[in-house]
Formats: sequence, C-alpha cells, structure tokens
Amino acid sequence: MEELLCAEPPAACSMDGRLAMDDQGLLADPRVLDNLLALQPHSMPTQNYFTHIQTDVAPYMRKVVTTWMLEVVEEQDCEDQVFHVAVNFLDRFLCTCVVQRTQLQLIGATCLLLASKLRACQALSVELLSYYTDYSVSPEEIKTYEILLVSKLGWELSPVTAIDFVDHLLVRVPGLRQDPNIRKHTTIFIAFATTEPEFVQVPPSGIAVAAIVAAVNGMYPHLGQDALNTLAQAVNLDAQRLQPFVQSIELMVQRESAVLPQPDAHPQVQQQQHQQQLQQQPSTPTSKHPPTSPMEFFDGNETPTDITDIHF
Repeated sequence: MEELLCAEPPAACSMDGRLAMDDQGLLADPRVLDNLLALQPHSMPTQNYFTHIQTDVAPYMRKVVTTWMLEVVEEQDCEDQVFHVAVNFLDRFLCTCVVQRTQLQLIGATCLLLASKLRACQALSVELLSYYTDYSVSPEEIKTYEILLVSKLGWELSPVTAIDFVDHLLVRVPGLRQDPNIRKHTTIFIAFATTEPEFVQVPPSGIAVAAIVAAVNGMYPHLGQDALNTLAQAVNLDAQRLQPFVQSIELMVQRESAVLPQPDAHPQVQQQQHQQQLQQQPSTPTSKHPPTSPMEFFDGNETPTDITDIHF
C-alpha cells in the first residue's frame, strides 16, 4: 500500500473531465433533430409579454437582467445550457403573471438556480446568487420564488433551446464540425442573441441556424450561402426568412466588438477608453426613462472574454 502512486493529472479531475464525448450515432440520426423540432414550439414563450402581459417591464430591462445572468454563468464557468435554460424559464414565466421591474433580478436569480440544478454538474447555491445581486435579494426570497417559478411553468423544466441544435446542425454541413472555432463562435453568438429582446419569439432552431451562418460568414464567406440553404432545409425554415436574423446577429457582433478595447492598443489608450466608459452613466433597470437602444446598457468591460478571441 505504501507504494501506491496516483499519476492522474489534475486536469482529468477538472470540470472539462466531466464532459461526455459526442455520440456520433445520435448526431447523425435524423430522428433526434426531428424530435427537437417537434418539441421546440412547446418550449417557446406563448406571446409577446411586453405588449400583452407586462405593464412595468420594458424590453431594455430584460436586456439588463439577461446580461447579468450571462455574466454570472460565465464567471462560474457553468455549462452552456445553464444560461439558455434559465432565460427560457424567465421568458415563459413573464408570460404567465405580471411582475414589477424591481423583481426582475430576483426572478433571474431564481431561474439560474433552477437551471443549474437541472443542467449543471454542480448547482449554484442560493447564497452565491444572493451575493451576485449585491445582497439585494435574500436566499429566502430565492427559495420562495423557486416554488412559484416551477408552478407557473407547469413543471415543464426540459425546454429545447438554440444550443441543443448546434451539434446536430454542424454535422450536416461538410467541414464545419471539424473546425472548433465555428462551434465556439456559434455558441457565443447564440448567447448574445439570447440577451436581445428581438429574438424572444424566434424559434430556437432559427437562432441556431442564424448563429452558425454568421460564424461561417466571418470565417469562410464563400460557404455562407450554401450553409444557410442546407441548414434552413434541415430545420424546415425558409432561407430568405432566416437571412434577416443572420444580419441582425452580425450587426450585434459588430456593436459588441466596437465597445471592446483593442488588444494591441497602447496601455495609455486602453486607460483612456476605460475612463470614458466609467464616465458613462448607464441607466438601471428601475430607470423611468428607457434608453434609445438596449445596447446602451451593455458594459463592454463585462463582456464575456471569449468574444475577444473572435477575429473576422
């Protein structure tokens, strides 16, 4: 027993070591994609809750709270699914009952708690989520709203999200699956699109196709149209109807990239950019006067670091 030696590298016990390998049998089976397409209508918000349900919640407020949710899961290195499932819970919950703008962060924290329990290897604790709200929300409030959330959702807690379609679509375009940067960019684009109010009622399959095509356009422009036609046919959507979504994602990426400091810039220039951003006083979710654009709320300093790796 004294001669036993563990030669297993620490990386094998890390979070990455818990991820299963891709099942090529499932990815290549068209029945899986067909089932996802059949289930996605039941996972979408039933209506535009900004105009029909909510009276105190505006689209830009959703942008603020979902951006905060994205920052939390990025900092905690959660699985990709956690954020998308949490936002799905948020949108569906807002379709069921009227809430005040001051309750949005509480609801967002509760959605993160529930999504992490379902899709993460290690769930986020209520104490940690309370900390991320700067203790404006107590752990007891999150626990109470968790019961309300699952009841309003009818215990339908396995939604189909855009990220579910990515791998099943990439294998249908030759060469895309072998390029890890395509998938990396696609997941980032989907995350950003999920924070945008204009994509709330877009089918998850449409968001996935638009994000993949936007990534392909950035890296292999000559393959963009063929990829759009192939993927649109795979999800039974019209390629022409998907083109505006592709353009919206590309414009969104340009806006986000514009607020980031250039990595090769002189330190003095970066400091000036940082001071200019600090001088800007973005409104909070409780502001009475909404901004002209939801993007005014997005703080470039808190953008997930993965986007800085994108070079078109």
